[in-house]
Amino acid sequence: MDRYEAIDEYIRQARLERSVFVAEITADAIVGAWKGIKYVAEVVLSVARSKNPKGVFTFDA
Repeated sequence: MDRYEAIDEYIRQARLERSVFVAEITADAIVGAWKGIKYVAEVVLSVARSKNPKGVFTFDA
């Protein structure tokens, strides 16, 4: 049974490493998406501010 226990331990370790890898990829994707959203928001605000130098938003109805 020692042989199978060693294999089971190897499989458990591989699964653990895979879980950590997937978690890191997921975290990187979330951070990247958040940075992208922030960048787009900054660009939209800078364009809006450049069109209206007083910094007041006006909407035409």
